[in-house]
Amino acid sequence: MSGDWISITGRALVPAAVFTAFALARKYLPARRLKTTDFAALDERFANLNLVVGLVMILVAVAFAWSSHALLAGLNRHLALADDPNGLHLLPQTAIWWFFPGFAAVTLSWEITLQLWSLFAGRNIVSRYAAWSNQRSGFDSRRVLGWMGVVIVLPIGLFTLLAVPMHATLSNSEIHDCGYAFARCQIYRYSDARRMTEVEGFRDRDGKLTHRAGIVVDFSDGRRWSSADWGNFKAWVDPNLLQLLKERTGLPHNRAQTEADIR
Repeated sequence: MSGDWISITGRALVPAAVFTAFALARKYLPARRLKTTDFAALDERFANLNLVVGLVMILVAVAFAWSSHALLAGLNRHLALADDPNGLHLLPQTAIWWFFPGFAAVTLSWEITLQLWSLFAGRNIVSRYAAWSNQRSGFDSRRVLGWMGVVIVLPIGLFTLLAVPMHATLSNSEIHDCGYAFARCQIYRYSDARRMTEVEGFRDRDGKLTHRAGIVVDFSDGRRWSSADWGNFKAWVDPNLLQLLKERTGLPHNRAQTEADIR
């Protein structure tokens, strides 16, 4: 029941946040008012063009999001391969590469569209269109989105870049587990492995099992490594990963529902 309330509250907060942001923008970053005659002339000139600009914005946003996501995911794979081209590589959840592309696409697509348009139509007509659009919305969209880019998108971009080196590489003799923010990779030698357990997932606060299958390996120095920390949530373990760990460690694999159940 509590989970339902959290979900409902979360969905309600999004439109509330958008409404509040627009209200603050109209108050603190208002649009420059045009003369009534000028606005009427621009309204007649640009009214039919507005739909085209909106469609181009959507295309720009999709292209930006897709290309920046591909770039981030590609860099992550490249760094993993550079660790050991012949190893088995485990990468982070694919969703983490969508945060920056998504926010950046929403925030930057308007400015990118205007800049591209100005290359063909000139800056004067684009500036007049932006002024007309601002008066219709009630706030200076370029300044609002510019501040959003600095306050929201830039930090997300920096945090995302710090995640690019994250990967785990299973080589011939050891596991390299490379974490966030260019931290030194942890080395786990197969020869030090003492126990291997296949787990189904983890339990939430209500005790419900969430499937995130993985192989947990305990080592003689007391450390523990889990393949479930990598990749997307899955209900089964990659058979290639399981076979590799069996061969490298020489251990049988036990089973447990969660990591907390390992005794």
